Amino acid sequence: MKNIPFKQIVDKFGTPLYVYHGEHIEKQYAKLKEAFKEIDLRIHYAMKANENIEILKIIKNLGGGIDAVSTNEVDRAFGVGFKPEDIVFTPSCASVSEIIYALDKKVNVHIGAIEYFPLLGNKLKGKKIGLRINPGVSIGGNQKIATSHSDSKFGIPVIFLEKIKKYQKEYGFVVNSLHVHAGSNISNVEDLKNSIDNFFKYTTIFDNLEYLDVGSGLKIKYKEDDKEIDLESYAAHIKSKLKEYKLNLKIKIEPGKFLVGNSGYLVTTVNIIKQGYKKTFAGLNSGFNHLIRPMYYEAYHEIVNISNPGGKLKKYDIVGQLCEEDTFAYNRKINELRIGDIVIIKSAGAYAASMSMDYNLRAKPKEILFKNGKLYLM
Repeated sequence: MKNIPFKQIVDKFGTPLYVYHGEHIEKQYAKLKEAFKEIDLRIHYAMKANENIEILKIIKNLGGGIDAVSTNEVDRAFGVGFKPEDIVFTPSCASVSEIIYALDKKVNVHIGAIEYFPLLGNKLKGKKIGLRINPGVSIGGNQKIATSHSDSKFGIPVIFLEKIKKYQKEYGFVVNSLHVHAGSNISNVEDLKNSIDNFFKYTTIFDNLEYLDVGSGLKIKYKEDDKEIDLESYAAHIKSKLKEYKLNLKIKIEPGKFLVGNSGYLVTTVNIIKQGYKKTFAGLNSGFNHLIRPMYYEAYHEIVNISNPGGKLKKYDIVGQLCEEDTFAYNRKINELRIGDIVIIKSAGAYAASMSMDYNLRAKPKEILFKNGKLYLM
């Protein structure tokens, strides 16, 4: 954050806007590659985290692939230059026509419901198909982003895997991969390891596997004293399971937030300082239409007043300008805020702009990439 010229950016582009630090994305990618260096790994960026074309170009230049969850995402990946083999397509409850489209485009398709097989029928003949499985295992954290427990809509319950072998014979397809994704922002590496332990149990069911996709869910730091997930321990565990099950398979991993989350900043301006009965409200020219995570996930984002960094610490509810409850932070201590101050909300690179909207007919923010000392309007 220190070397990003926020004031220069605001003078040129105004607020609200998103600013992304390109070198941070490259650094996180390299960190992941280093941790998994003893495994045949391919990184597939989960583009739902942030689908901006300039970010996709960074991933492509690094040699990464794409995790797509809609055919529009598949098409955007193609538009940037990714090849079919670079893309894994893992939709949730998508239409049959979307699945057929992805199959026809020859991307790696991961099917997440057994009910698709009779619907697809002969369209599957001769195809290699991946399965997103749901082992029915709970993890800690916010349950809105936990995706492998028994009440989750995601993935094929493992009790149906033997039935898929019958569909293989009937429709003439090959299961070449298994995929699991335990959830997002998993803080305890032991939860990830337990998920992997359960996942590997099902590799014995299918004989023609080429790769395993372990999803992601890798935690990032939202606070100064937060700890990122222990990548080395996680990678070592996956390596040990490959050895235990005598599998010589490629591993795919699908980080989104881990790569781009802390690269991004939502830059806003204070519209008003308002005194309530018991609280002081700082109203920004933004809202959950730009960053929904605090309201939807009760997520913490660090908030910084760069216009008055030496000001006395005061307590505020940091709110937006929507005609809705749109609080970014409750009772947050921050350097004294004044009308016109520039306020930065950190860790806004993932699931921020990609989930934004024009509610109240308030426009989405511009997006700026800062890379190699230069600014790019994205």
